[in-house]
Amino acid sequence: MMKKWRYSWGISLFGVIGMIILVFDLSYLFWGIRCTYLRGETSAQIDDAVFFNNRAVMSGDGVQFLKSKKYTNSIVNEDLEQVLVDSKSVGFLILKDDSLLVEKYWDGFSKESLSNSFSMAKSITSIVLGAAIKDGYIDGVNQNISEFIPEIKNFDNQKPVKIKHLVGMSSGLDWLENYKRPISVTAKAYYGSNLEKLILNRKFIRDPGTYFNYISGDTQLLGVLLERAVGERLADYTSRVLWSKLGAENDALWTLDSREGLEKTFCCFNSTLRDFAKIGRLILNEGKVGDLEIVDEDYFKWLLSTPRLINYEKNNGEYIEHYSNSWWLANVKGKKIIYARGFLGQYIVIIPELNIVFVRLGRHENDKSELNNDYMLTDNLKFFIETVINDFEY
Repeated sequence: MMKKWRYSWGISLFGVIGMIILVFDLSYLFWGIRCTYLRGETSAQIDDAVFFNNRAVMSGDGVQFLKSKKYTNSIVNEDLEQVLVDSKSVGFLILKDDSLLVEKYWDGFSKESLSNSFSMAKSITSIVLGAAIKDGYIDGVNQNISEFIPEIKNFDNQKPVKIKHLVGMSSGLDWLENYKRPISVTAKAYYGSNLEKLILNRKFIRDPGTYFNYISGDTQLLGVLLERAVGERLADYTSRVLWSKLGAENDALWTLDSREGLEKTFCCFNSTLRDFAKIGRLILNEGKVGDLEIVDEDYFKWLLSTPRLINYEKNNGEYIEHYSNSWWLANVKGKKIIYARGFLGQYIVIIPELNIVFVRLGRHENDKSELNNDYMLTDNLKFFIETVINDFEY
């Protein structure tokens, strides 16, 4: 009798769990659990592309960086090397005066190894937007998103959401940015199989253009808009207007939500250390590859002009200065810093005054400590920047 009761109770519990998963659309959790088991890690990782469908971003004719006369494949600064090793780095590169100065790999990675960009993809998407504006598919950043996505929800009695609000993280979209909760919209976007349905069912809960609130949903909505605007898959368009023109040495992979599905523009652009550095060089050269203009001058200036937005996290009337239209900003040792950043410490860092780009890829990043007063700079990143400035300023 007891065994029969336990069996019936187990069947009922399984049924209840199945019903909850069905009603609340939590089926993505199964894929998340499978990925966790296969990778042996609970959080997303830089080699997650193997678990998902991907679309190639074609490179065309690759161009290798010239190597500096001082080129080295070792880290001369022992303190820098120790931090890189301790944080499970897989690649570190310094480009100065358009020449490769330092290039080091760990953990079996090489110059052909692809790594997940995570949120550096947001910065890359902002460049693709500039190309779409230059090509005439989009009038400009002040265009209403409803012109491309008429079915978007909750526009009644609200100010119109514009493209610039998506790029600048100020749309007012209802989205909880949390990478550690398995039951969250961010996890569903990462592991789920219908991004368009997910993003188009979100509502806007604040008027746009007032508060800065960093959320992946804004960039994913921009991805939907871009695909509709250019009339082709985003990876294909990116191949044509960006990747093949950068001189990228390797095809990249943009992870999809499903087979033949939608690119995850909020994350998951997979590329190599050197080719990520070419994105940094593009920013260093103000949107150009040599004399070839990828985005026009006005758009590039706008991209790095910090919007006047209140910091939603603090909500005390303080305006942000550390983020500009999908790029992060800082000032370290009196130098202006522009950078793209991704989960686990993926970084493309540009130091214009020194004509330097450096890239770090890896599996771990420390949190910001109370000893570091620079907003949004982790201790590791601040140390990387300070060390590069000290070692290569002259």
